[in-house]
Amino acid sequence: MKKLFLNSLALLVPVLFFVLLEGGLRLFGFGEDYPLFIQVPAEADYLYQNPEVARRYFKSQDNVPGSQRDYFKAQKDSVTFRIFVQGGSSAAGYPLYYGGSFSRMLEQRLLQTFPGKNIEVINTAMAAVNSYTLRDLVDEIIEQDPDLILIYAGHNEYYGSLGVGSAESLGQFVGVVNLYLKLQDFRVVQALQRMLMKGAELVVARESPAAAGTTLMSRLVEEQEIPLHSPLYDMGIAQFEKNMGAILKAYQEAEIPVLISTLASNEKDQAPFISKPSDSNKNEALEEGIKNAVASLVRGDTLNALEHIEQAIAVDSIAAAAFYAKGQLLYESGQFSEAREAFTMAKDRDQLRFRAPEEINDVIRELAVNYDAVVVDAQQALRDKNGHGIIGSELMLEHLHPNVEGYFAIADAFYQSLNENGFIGEWNYIIPAEHARNEVLLTRVDSLVGQYRVRQLMNSWPFKPYGTVGEAVEVVPESEEERIAFALYRSELGWYKAMGELRNYYEANGQFHEALRTSLAVIQEFPFVADPYLATAQILIRQGRSEEALNYIEAGNEREESAIGLAMKGSVLLAQKKPYDALEALEKSISMDASNQQALFALSGAYIMAGRSQDAMETIDKILTLNPNHPQALQVKAQLEVNR
Repeated sequence: MKKLFLNSLALLVPVLFFVLLEGGLRLFGFGEDYPLFIQVPAEADYLYQNPEVARRYFKSQDNVPGSQRDYFKAQKDSVTFRIFVQGGSSAAGYPLYYGGSFSRMLEQRLLQTFPGKNIEVINTAMAAVNSYTLRDLVDEIIEQDPDLILIYAGHNEYYGSLGVGSAESLGQFVGVVNLYLKLQDFRVVQALQRMLMKGAELVVARESPAAAGTTLMSRLVEEQEIPLHSPLYDMGIAQFEKNMGAILKAYQEAEIPVLISTLASNEKDQAPFISKPSDSNKNEALEEGIKNAVASLVRGDTLNALEHIEQAIAVDSIAAAAFYAKGQLLYESGQFSEAREAFTMAKDRDQLRFRAPEEINDVIRELAVNYDAVVVDAQQALRDKNGHGIIGSELMLEHLHPNVEGYFAIADAFYQSLNENGFIGEWNYIIPAEHARNEVLLTRVDSLVGQYRVRQLMNSWPFKPYGTVGEAVEVVPESEEERIAFALYRSELGWYKAMGELRNYYEANGQFHEALRTSLAVIQEFPFVADPYLATAQILIRQGRSEEALNYIEAGNEREESAIGLAMKGSVLLAQKKPYDALEALEKSISMDASNQQALFALSGAYIMAGRSQDAMETIDKILTLNPNHPQALQVKAQLEVNR
């Protein structure tokens, strides 16, 4: 018995040591916590994604990617249908974000489809993350009681943080990496990690900070060449399969439906970044075959050009450039189905793995069957948008990020799948695609900022030779929209203020439709802030749409009742010949701000309409005390005196 006690004590001593060490580190404030969701400052009822959560995965980067800031109620109510989105930069909406992301497009359309429900689409996607991050976030997403999960992910499996080809990799053993992610909240683990990083800096000189203009993804690439079916390639596929399988299993066990999408990329207009044969000795023969094909094409002999390309492919079936050239030739000759196949094979053989190979889509389809998830074929939806069924620059901004039309096609694919599978409720108000596209809440300024981001991206590697650092984008604004956009891009303006300036510009120039789009975009971004609702109402009033304006005024007052909001409500009700309803709102407005001359004047009109001339006269006198030369007040006073 004594021996058993001593053995147990021997085992407990190291455990007790680590418990005390962990407690001591926490007591002295060592280490950090990065929860997925945090409370919105000054808005206790709302949560949003922690802007610093990516620090869990990017240990050597000073700046980490953020996400769409989708605010949602901390306490979900009975009329709320909550959807979470997971994925990388394309799921996040890069480079447009805001109303240009497929999640925001989908949310807006669903809100119109289900007017009795509060549809929340909460986007947790971030640039440069892969299935490790998605898996790590699952438990915290489940805690928020989701009704549905949407996934668009897989492009970053090799170079995203912790991927097999990433500079942030922790090795190629999926179980080990996931165990580390589960343990990293412990302060002992964080302390050990810091010690190891400091030790590494002593052994190897620390690299200088990243130069301005370098992209996050370019800094994350460790293994530039990952040939098709090489060991590292297969590890990336296995990594995706294991992590996504665990993700889908967790949601299945929690009884949360999942819609998982196939991935799309630029097939036609993005040449392979790195094309190499399996054997360098074959390089000369390959180049000769492609050279002869080009010469034949110049002579107008397409058939002979194709023969030379086939000969080049026969030399080595790994080099991507020959397949890409074949796709171009087939496309020009009108053989579109064959061209698509060749372009796909070229993409799969591109050794710089920024674009997901087709095997990732195969895994997605297989896992969906295994875990009762619904496959949304976004790749096919994008192909269908092109008359020839091949995705190119008509829908893609560069290698894999869609433009507005591309993002809308993805949003539409999810919308149609939700409808076909009967999710959410009764689909009594289906919104046609044409109508939804016209109402996308992407402002001209956000679109311009997206263009600047893409220009910066494409000025650097891998679109330019390795080591190229893109110069900062310079713009000479030729319009007010460009001025605001460039200031926003350079972080000289915050987004909220930029939208306010843009809305004021549109209103001053009578562009009420664009002003309304801008104001609604702000509401979508900040649903708990009252001012955007009142600004929207003001635009609608100027358009003569008082009934719609009243709805937005009420929504604004629900969020924060104010003298201005109540005055607007009273003025609209007065214009609708509802003096008694108007009086209630206007009197309350004046009780909050007795110096508002516009509200006082509206109140005098309500008193007159209600037959209370004495109260009207007293109200007019209050206006004249504030402003003795108020022309309308003087006129009304004269009329009241005549009618006494």
